[in-house]
Amino acid sequence: MRSKATITLLGAAGEVTGSCTLLQTPRGRIVIDFGLFQGTPAQERRNLVVPEIGWSTIDAVIVTHAHVDHCGRLGMLPRLHCDAPILCTPITADLLPKVLKSSANLQSIRMEEFREGTAPIARVVDPPPPPSTEPARGHVEPPVLYTAREVEQVVHQIRAVAYETWHEVRPGLRIRLHDASHIIGSASVEVAWDDETGVRSVMFSGDLGPAANPLLRSRPPLPPVDVVVMESTNGARDIPRVTAGTQVLSDLLARVSARGGRLLVPTFSLGRAQIVHYRLAELARMDALHGMHVYVDTPLAIRAAELHGRHPELLSEIPSALARRGDDPMEFSALHKVFNRRNSLKLAAGTSPAVILAGSGFLDAGPVLHHLASLVSEDRNAILFAGHQLPGSLGHGMLHGARAIELKEGIFEVCAERVHLEGFSGHADRGDLLDWLCTREGGSPRVLLNHGEQSSREVLGARIQSDLGLTVESPTPLLPTKV
Repeated sequence: MRSKATITLLGAAGEVTGSCTLLQTPRGRIVIDFGLFQGTPAQERRNLVVPEIGWSTIDAVIVTHAHVDHCGRLGMLPRLHCDAPILCTPITADLLPKVLKSSANLQSIRMEEFREGTAPIARVVDPPPPPSTEPARGHVEPPVLYTAREVEQVVHQIRAVAYETWHEVRPGLRIRLHDASHIIGSASVEVAWDDETGVRSVMFSGDLGPAANPLLRSRPPLPPVDVVVMESTNGARDIPRVTAGTQVLSDLLARVSARGGRLLVPTFSLGRAQIVHYRLAELARMDALHGMHVYVDTPLAIRAAELHGRHPELLSEIPSALARRGDDPMEFSALHKVFNRRNSLKLAAGTSPAVILAGSGFLDAGPVLHHLASLVSEDRNAILFAGHQLPGSLGHGMLHGARAIELKEGIFEVCAERVHLEGFSGHADRGDLLDWLCTREGGSPRVLLNHGEQSSREVLGARIQSDLGLTVESPTPLLPTKV
């Protein structure tokens, strides 16, 4: 009897962070993603506990994309004695060193703030939050997973692999990367290996982008494989993409501009920042910014935007056509790039009408907090929430009716207009996920669901079974599933 391969979810099983999966085959052992658990301090402390899987014997680590919930623990590889090659697309290879160095720097800063008692304050005070048995962030020592020096070691392990090209990891074990259209450079990972009966194959979806992505090209069809390990982040809902149209955003800008106010967009550096940025660029080309200047206050988001203009082959039809004729689809005259804290504070101290894209997306740290302090108490201003807010975060509280918040600068009444536009999500929704399985090139693969809350896995799994007739499983974390 031939040796069985197994898949073990080491994270993101019944949750949406900490993506990490072990594939063991008769031909070798591969880890797909090594991401951070995010959320509460207790969630973050989980990052210190790494499953014992024999990291020194791993043949390759494959990274689907540069979001920290998929790559943020790569800096721990030296401590785990893992010197395996880190394989990813060329653009992810470009972004990873910046993401990991930023993560190491943030960990160092947070530890310094904890020791000095200067950690950021970002919480709802009215209505009072329900009592919690867990200490608030800033009252518990933050984990330090790796240093900048360890990141330098990891950077030397990164190897770029082109899309749609087979790459041999070991004799009889190979991978092929397919565009996932989630963020620029994102990939789904096809793994194939030889055994006594022929060839076996698994597709790891990574995070899939929406089918109607305004900025990135469409995903290719799902190739014929034996098993699909698929994300289910939005598996329980269909997102109304029309709400992210340029007209809705233009109407919001018109309202804020007429009041002489500012629009703050809390955002993450990779993905959502570029979608909002591109929509604003579209409005600029239509002369529909209503006199507003646009500031991007996060260097990584600026770098990612530049990559779009340099890679028209990865873009959807309209931005690709612009880039190919020499017009960067992300550039416009009203755009300003903020690279340092001094200029960020100067911007926050201003009062002229503006759109400010600043991190972090959950309103829990970073430059967005001093911008929030400067404008949250004035009703002429507005805050645009362009996607999901993590329960327990300040962003979630504000989106759900907070009347007063506390920041480092003091307690503020929330008077600014709050707007929620979900259509900016970079994640496929339920319909997109079903369509991806429907457009497969052949076969009837088993489907293993990961990277979704348990309720999302259950809803999506039921639809896959009823609509497509495929076998669906929701693996338990740390328990191997035979493939």
